[in-house]
Amino acid sequence: MDVLVLHGSPGSGKTTLTRAIAEDLRASGTPHGVIELDQLGLIHPYPAGWFAVSNLRAIWPNYAAVPNVKMIIDTVIADEDALRQLRDAMPGSRIIVCWRTALRDFVDLHHRRTDLDRIRHFLVSTDQKPIAATAREVIEKAGWRSSDPSTAGSTH
Repeated sequence: MDVLVLHGSPGSGKTTLTRAIAEDLRASGTPHGVIELDQLGLIHPYPAGWFAVSNLRAIWPNYAAVPNVKMIIDTVIADEDALRQLRDAMPGSRIIVCWRTALRDFVDLHHRRTDLDRIRHFLVSTDQKPIAATAREVIEKAGWRSSDPSTAGSTH
């Protein structure tokens, strides 16, 4: 199963972009699902950093049982360990990570990080363009519009 992980700083518009991608996929008849990882961890007091990923691991078999579905997950990937935890929660999935930026400060932060080649496949920004255009760009870069699925990001 293909899993597109939209990664970005809090407030960068990951949820808005997730919804636009889902709408584009729906309009094209592409089977898909959306998991907002932050929603899986809504509890107070928050028990630990593993809580949302643990919930993802528990529900993942239900999604994995749906044939040919494309999954979209929005979250913040703090480091390589966080990405490994996501991979472990979704065994057998082909994960494509898209870094989502909307503000110039976050683009600058993106370029200062030294682990990018290990935690993401591509970058998109919505500076000066409609969210629907960004959604189409992400879908194309993920290889979900291509006839050859091997053109998308690898699982590292």
